[in-house]
Amino acid sequence: MEVGRVKSGIPGLDTMLGGGFLRNSVVAVAGGTGAGRTIFLSQFLVKGATEFSEPGLFLSFDERKDAVASNLLSFGWNLSELENKQKAVFIEYPHNELAAFAEQAGAIKDLIDTIGVKRAAIDSITPYALMFPTQEERRIATMRLVNAVKGWKATVLISAESVPGQDGAFPHTLSSVESFCDGFINLSFRRQGDRRTREVEIVKMRGSRHEHEFRPARIAEEGFVVGGGEEARQPVRKKVVFHE
Repeated sequence: MEVGRVKSGIPGLDTMLGGGFLRNSVVAVAGGTGAGRTIFLSQFLVKGATEFSEPGLFLSFDERKDAVASNLLSFGWNLSELENKQKAVFIEYPHNELAAFAEQAGAIKDLIDTIGVKRAAIDSITPYALMFPTQEERRIATMRLVNAVKGWKATVLISAESVPGQDGAFPHTLSSVESFCDGFINLSFRRQGDRRTREVEIVKMRGSRHEHEFRPARIAEEGFVVGGGEEARQPVRKKVVFHE
C-alpha cells in the first residue's frame, strides 16, 4: 500500500483517486435513491477488514442493522462473522439521539481507540441534518459533526442524499456535508432512454491528483465496480467546469 493512502476496496476507484483515499481523511459520498451509497460504504469497510487488516465501524443513521446485514449477504459479506472476529462494529443510532450525536462523538472515539478502528462509515447524514429546521442550522450542525469525526483519526466515508438538479449542474447535498469534508464523490444513476446508467464523479479530493472525468460504474455480484460491463462501453464523459 502506498504510504499515506488507503485502498478503497472498490475496483477501478483507486485509479481515479490517484492511489486511494488519503489516510484519516473524511469523504462525502452523495447520490440519489438507488445510486448505491450503502453498498459503496459497506464495501469500503468489508474490504478494509478482510483484505487490508483494517477494522471498521459502521454507524447507521437510517437503516436497521438486520436490513443492512441481509443486503450485504447478497454480495457474500457476512457482517455477523466480521463482528464476531472483532473486525467490524455496527451501531444503529436511534433517531431520538441524533441531534446530540456531535456531543457524543467522543464516546465513539473511545470505542475506535479501544478496538483499533481504521475505517468508519456514516450512512446517512441526511436524517441527522433534517432534524434542524433551517438551512443555516443544518450547515452548522453538519460542520460540527464533521469536525468531531475528523478527531477520530480514521478514514471516514459519510453518505448523503444529493439534491436533484439539471444535467450538468454542480452536485450538492441536502446537508451541505461536502463543504466541510476533505473529499466529495458523487454517484449518479441517470436515465438514458429506456434504462438507467451509473456514473462516478470525484468532485473534489484534497491532496490528491485525481481524475476529473465521469466514469461508468455498475453493481455486480462482487459489489460496486467502477468501469467494466456494458456501462464501460459508453464513452467517458468530460466534466463541465463552471467558472465564477
